[in-house]
Amino acid sequence: MTIRSMTTRLPLALAFLAAALAARGDVVTFQDLTVPQAGYFDGNPGNLAPGDEVAQPWLSGGAGFSNVYGIDPDFSFPYWSGFAYSNVVDTTTAGFTNQYASNPGGGYQSSTYAVAYANAATVTLPAAATVAGFRIANTTYAYLAMRDGDQFSPALPSGGWFRVTATGRRAGSATGSAEFYLADLRGGSPPGIVAGWEWFDLSGLGTVDAIGFDFSGSDVSQWGLNTPSYFAMDNLTFAPVPEPGTWALLAGAVAVAAARRWRGRR
Repeated sequence: MTIRSMTTRLPLALAFLAAALAARGDVVTFQDLTVPQAGYFDGNPGNLAPGDEVAQPWLSGGAGFSNVYGIDPDFSFPYWSGFAYSNVVDTTTAGFTNQYASNPGGGYQSSTYAVAYANAATVTLPAAATVAGFRIANTTYAYLAMRDGDQFSPALPSGGWFRVTATGRRAGSATGSAEFYLADLRGGSPPGIVAGWEWFDLSGLGTVDAIGFDFSGSDVSQWGLNTPSYFAMDNLTFAPVPEPGTWALLAGAVAVAAARRWRGRR
């Protein structure tokens, strides 16, 4: 083998290594979490007084999921935002009291899944990574409100829509965004209100260390979006991107191996 052929094959070998690293993607299935007896965890530490609030992300599969939980100081009602996790399978009870249930009933081929609520929902990755996407579904609360209406709004009419936007970030700067319609009655594809688990493709976000989620829709009043701002998540799939030093080590290893092979054939 000549030196020219050795150096020609070096980039090819690195490409194979890159593909192998990408194939070693991490999938967050939420099965490493212990779900409380209530069927969900929404961040409640169980010891807050009116006026108290705690912001503490919870972890699964190495990723962090934002969560804020507090007790209103004036009326003493609890509130939360960000992500909860759940194994609730109630697909029939309408209304806010069933806010932790996925409309398909349970997770995607599993029991436990995450529930995102409000624009504070953010996922933080353990390191810079490319994100393939995740399984997304309506919650029972949002699905039935759009299909049948509730005390805040009638059923979503023809031409209505409800959308989740994911924005990738790296070191605080946006890298790109992707959209998923949980309901689309404008004649688009797929039409209607999403009833089961679907794939939300996030491959276009590039290399990110965090993903933030925002809700928007056609049913808006002076108080904001009437459609319940929730979605269910499962099987978040990402592949860590090697640091420059790792690539240098890989390139060196390939070069050494190629050089040894070349010397062995002289």
